[in-house]
Amino acid sequence: MSDFEKLSELLKPYAERLNTKIWICEKIGRRLSCIARAGEESYCESYIAYEDDKYAVFCEREITDDEKDLIMQALSDVVRFRKLSSDS
Repeated sequence: MSDFEKLSELLKPYAERLNTKIWICEKIGRRLSCIARAGEESYCESYIAYEDDKYAVFCEREITDDEKDLIMQALSDVVRFRKLSSDS
């Protein structure tokens, strides 16, 4: 199983709780590289749920302030998993 698949599996519970598709992208220069995604595709507009210097998180609906905490937890889990994978 690739890292993309493992990270996407890690995101599934968050996508189910938020009832939306979630993408986590890493910023590489001016480009975005999708490192994980989970949830049902609804083919609607995507929204930036969170963005910093290194990552952007997209959802298929607008996220409330309460739900933003869950998005931050998902990103934290993905970043932690990637760090553990690269260290081993």
